[in-house]
Amino acid sequence: MTRQLEPLAANGAGARPAPSSPEPTLELNRKGRKREAKLRRDARRPPESHERFKILLAVIDEQRHVVDLEDHRARYAMLIAGAINAAIFFVGSRAAMSGWLPAPWAISIGLAYLTVSGLFILGVIDCLRPRVLDRKGLLHWEGAMRFGLDEYEMAWQDVRMDQLTREAAQVAHVLARMIDEKCRVNRRLYRWLPALTVLGGVVLTILAASS
Repeated sequence: MTRQLEPLAANGAGARPAPSSPEPTLELNRKGRKREAKLRRDARRPPESHERFKILLAVIDEQRHVVDLEDHRARYAMLIAGAINAAIFFVGSRAAMSGWLPAPWAISIGLAYLTVSGLFILGVIDCLRPRVLDRKGLLHWEGAMRFGLDEYEMAWQDVRMDQLTREAAQVAHVLARMIDEKCRVNRRLYRWLPALTVLGGVVLTILAASS
């Protein structure tokens, strides 16, 4: 006896789902192709004026961090030299109180140490000294001081985007020159630091043995 098929429920329970429409998938693919094409166009096109200005501001911010880093390196080298000098002063004062007189060769070593130490201190001063840059424009604090308050406000009302971009490029170039100078000085400092440490160790050994 054949089994009769039961009729479908009124609410559609147990019914086979209808095939999904391909339109949402096609729409997603179309949007993805448009997005990829936009990214390719953006990769090849030159930046606009406001985009160049933002890029230059990011470059300036990075360069200021590098300037601070080079100053920290100079201060760290000065701390090392200061610690050596403090140790020599402490041990040398004890040797002087004991009535010790250095031999001529010991005096020569001490003079060599003083010479290298003096050059080292001059190098640190050269790295940390303020730079006179004589910069003009609205983005430079030196340029802002050339205006009165009313003139400065009027200059900002009349400013153009290409002028700001040009001034930001000038700031980045000035900072690049400053970084180059500080890097050259710090490379020289860290070439002198090993010689200063070795001479300081020799002087400390002589003073410690004499005291």
